[in-house]
Amino acid sequence: MSNSKTRRRRELEMARAQRQAERRRALRRRRQRMLSIVAAIVAVVVIGTVVAVVLTVGGGGGSTAASTTPAASASAAATTKVGACVYTKDTSGQAARTVSMPAAAPTVSTAPATMTINTNYGTMVATLDPQKAPCTVHALYTLAQQKYFDGTSCHRETAGPEAGIYVLQCGDPTATGNGTPGYKYKNENTSGVNYNRGVLAMANAGADTNGSQFFINYADPTKEGAQALAGGYTVFGQITQGLDILDKITSPGVVEGGGDGQPASKPQITSITISQEQPAASASPAPATAPAATPTS
Repeated sequence: MSNSKTRRRRELEMARAQRQAERRRALRRRRQRMLSIVAAIVAVVVIGTVVAVVLTVGGGGGSTAASTTPAASASAAATTKVGACVYTKDTSGQAARTVSMPAAAPTVSTAPATMTINTNYGTMVATLDPQKAPCTVHALYTLAQQKYFDGTSCHRETAGPEAGIYVLQCGDPTATGNGTPGYKYKNENTSGVNYNRGVLAMANAGADTNGSQFFINYADPTKEGAQALAGGYTVFGQITQGLDILDKITSPGVVEGGGDGQPASKPQITSITISQEQPAASASPAPATAPAATPTS
C-alpha cells in the first residue's frame, strides 16, 4: 500500500511539474512574440527617423568646420530667374560662404553635364541629368564655379541595416548639417526615381528647400528605406567612375560605430568641378534688383 501511495504521489508531482513547465514555455512564447512585434515597430520608427534626420539640412553633423567665414549671400535680389528656375533668398540663417545667387538669364542649360568630385581618397566622376533636374544642376554649377565646395567635409554617413539607407552626405562648408548657400529652390525629378548605389540626390529641410547639401548612395536601400526616401529628394546624377573611392570612404563606417554620424574615414572634398555648355547671355539682361519678395523659411 505504501508503495502505491508513493508511486501515486510521484505521478501527481510529475504531472504538476509538466503543467508548470508548459505554462513557462507558453509564457516565453508570448514574450517572444511581443518582443518581435515591438522590435518591428521600433525598426520602422528608427528608419523613418534616420532618413528624416540624416537627409534634412539642419540635422546637425557634430563635426568641426573647415575654415569658413559665415556671411550673407552677395546677391542683392530676393529672387532671380534662370529660364523657368526660380532661386529665392533663404533668410532662415546665414549662408555658409559668401556666394552670389545664379545670375538671371532667359534660359537654363539642359546640355549634358559632368561633375568631378576630388577627395583626399581619390576622384569620383558623375554624369548629371540637367534634362530632368535643370535648376539643381545649374545651382550646383554656379556654386562649383565659385569654389563653394572646395576644402569641405562630407559630414555625415548612415550605416547598418537599422538605418535602412546607405548615404554619404556632403556639400556643407560648416560641416554641421546647417550650412546653406543663402538661397533655395524647388524640388524636381522626384517621381519614378530610385536611390540605389551611385545615385546623387539633394538633401533638404523640407519640400522645395534645396541648397548645396547633397548625398551619395553607396549601397541600395532596404525596402523600408526606399519607401522613406521616395518622392522627397531631387535626383540629379549618377556616379559613373570612382565607386571604389566611395567604398574606401564609407567602408570604415561611422565614428564610434552606430548607424548615423560622422564618417570614421574623415573624407575631405578638395574641389568639385562641373563642366556643361551654358546658354548664351541675353541681349537684354534682367535688372539688378528684383521686386521685393517674402521667402519662406
